Amino acid sequence: METLMIHNVRKEFFQLDLAPYRLSFDDGLFSQYYYLPLFERMENPRLYLIATGFIGQGKRRARFDGRHLPFVKSRRYMYRAIVEKNFDQFMNLDELKAVADGENVVIGVHSHFHDVVLAEHPPKKPVSRWKIARVPVPDALGGDSMNRRSKLAFRGFDVSGGRLVRRSRSQWEEFVRYDTESCLEWFEKKLGFQPEDYGFPFNEYTPELIEILKGYGFKNFYNGRSGDGMQIVNRIDIDSMIDD
Repeated sequence: METLMIHNVRKEFFQLDLAPYRLSFDDGLFSQYYYLPLFERMENPRLYLIATGFIGQGKRRARFDGRHLPFVKSRRYMYRAIVEKNFDQFMNLDELKAVADGENVVIGVHSHFHDVVLAEHPPKKPVSRWKIARVPVPDALGGDSMNRRSKLAFRGFDVSGGRLVRRSRSQWEEFVRYDTESCLEWFEKKLGFQPEDYGFPFNEYTPELIEILKGYGFKNFYNGRSGDGMQIVNRIDIDSMIDD
């Protein structure tokens, strides 16, 4: 069974034949809870990969009643969360618990901070505003033309004293462990179990990252692009199945 990768849910998804697929959902977005009545009618296995740092408190909000939500792209909801500290596009804990109680459902990890770092790899497309705001760079060092990549997968650079300073391997590993332990502590306190499934933020990973994550008990890894096919489950982006 092939696996679909889903972020914010849009009404067009329900016009597709989803029966042959396992459904995986990244980030822990409110739309994934809102459309729960429609997903619960399906027999598909469902995997929710949660960015735990974005899940707050609050009462359960209304679910689908025939009205569709306005679709918000990832660059916009991430800007709201990272820059504006507005997490209304994400589930709260009570909503996530409602999702977790469903049949054929697995809850996994999508990091805690979902953070970025400056990287030496030049961008192939314009860098999202939220990434620039999260890691600003002085114009003298390249400014907005510099790339931002997964802080878990890349050592990257910090800005210090008006220059770029490469993070040491120990600094990189310390952050990986801090992020992962923050996730696992959150899961233990909020949901009462230790997850075994891990979806890479931005679909970026390295063999070194995988080895560290295995040391924390993770067994199943999910990507959004081609990988080695054995350790990592490669997923089809559901948005590629829609004609915009």
